[in-house]
Amino acid sequence: MRGVAALISRTFFLNIISFASFLVITSVLAASEIGIYTAVIAIQRVIAFFTDFGLGAALVQKKEELRKEDITTTFTVQALVTIAIFFLVVIFLNQFAIFFKLNTDAQNLLLVLVFTIFLSSFKTIPSILLERTLNFGKLVFPQIIESLTFNVILIGLTLAGYGISSFTWAFLVSSLVGIPFYYLVNPWKISLGIDKKSLNYLKYGIQFQAKNILGTIKDDLLIVILPLFLSFTQIGYIGFAQRLAFYIFRYVVDSVTKVTFSAYSRAQHDLVFLKTAIEKSLFFVSASMFPILFGLIAVAPYLIKFYPNWSNKWEPATFSIIFFCLNAAVSSLSGILVNVLDSTGKVKVTLRLMVLWTILIWILTPLFIHFYGYNGVSVASFLVTTTIVYTVFLVKKIVNFKFLPSIIKPLIASILMTVAVFSLSNLFAKDFLSLIFVILTGGVLYITGLFIMAKKELRDGLVKFGIRL
Repeated sequence: MRGVAALISRTFFLNIISFASFLVITSVLAASEIGIYTAVIAIQRVIAFFTDFGLGAALVQKKEELRKEDITTTFTVQALVTIAIFFLVVIFLNQFAIFFKLNTDAQNLLLVLVFTIFLSSFKTIPSILLERTLNFGKLVFPQIIESLTFNVILIGLTLAGYGISSFTWAFLVSSLVGIPFYYLVNPWKISLGIDKKSLNYLKYGIQFQAKNILGTIKDDLLIVILPLFLSFTQIGYIGFAQRLAFYIFRYVVDSVTKVTFSAYSRAQHDLVFLKTAIEKSLFFVSASMFPILFGLIAVAPYLIKFYPNWSNKWEPATFSIIFFCLNAAVSSLSGILVNVLDSTGKVKVTLRLMVLWTILIWILTPLFIHFYGYNGVSVASFLVTTTIVYTVFLVKKIVNFKFLPSIIKPLIASILMTVAVFSLSNLFAKDFLSLIFVILTGGVLYITGLFIMAKKELRDGLVKFGIRL
């Protein structure tokens, strides 16, 4: 709980800056430029997952103490593979550009993004060592420096009219600036070498990474091929809706899953602890995510209408926002459950899950694009998340936890709040200021309702931080 609090509280200001950056670029850049950025980022993520053999995750999950040879081997393998991939992309850049219809600015962005994959090799070991000790407070510091640098440069260059090149310079400079700070918070002497015994962890790592690769094929590779069927403007609508819906998801849920993977791995033998931890994680995530996502569904049309420079640009993304929000709500719970499987060594099980999800998304997405156009991407993505029922079943075979009782109270409070916000928006939302008032009113109604229904759960959580009501 302290690890989650550290990640969320220490990045609060940073996420304000990041969201301000999102508001600026979506106000200044055209939908087609957002579409190009979305497609190039997806290409980079596909490449990135094929350069990582999961050794980092294997070292975090390892029950025994780490040896120097384990650390050196992990760094060496990742550095060699990533620099080799970078040179391959340089060699075949023209082929990439022709196939994905990338202009010069998009090509430069792709090169920089692939180079940052190599730079990330130098951050891996300090991050692993801090994650194993659950020392997320220190890990946040270099991430803050890096992200702050990125967003300041991005906002400045976007306002100066640099377009897509704004992302290129922001990624390059921030990646270089961040490296020294990882070694400041957790010094490690860089060394090269490969130990055969350490390579044995590739077995777990490759299984772990195979699941991630399938996840990349399921999501990012799908975005990569979309330019063959949709315009960059339509992809821009998808990217805008997805970014808006998943913004809080990345802030809250990513922090929870990062901490819980390490925590569950360290205590995977203690089923009583796991049961309690899973239920508290589900309650915390649902209590924080449901009201935000459901509320966004209710106010999305008004938010786009009243926010300066969004009107007449992002209205076509409203439908996708709704289904991406529903996706994020379910995925926030599913991520915790998959974490339990991974941290207890059941990587083969999650691999089978990812195969199922990948097959479903690649079948449903073309089908729904045919019927609903670009909006079909969000509909298909939500339908796949409904398989959480099967994920719950798999986790219950390991730990007999309570799923529905853990989320039902935040769910009811969120639904009641959403109905109230939707009604109030229709009656009183006449401009951006009145919309903010409606949103704040909805927040008060949710907190009141949740406190009435879940007083005990809230008190128990606050006691852990020394706060008593």
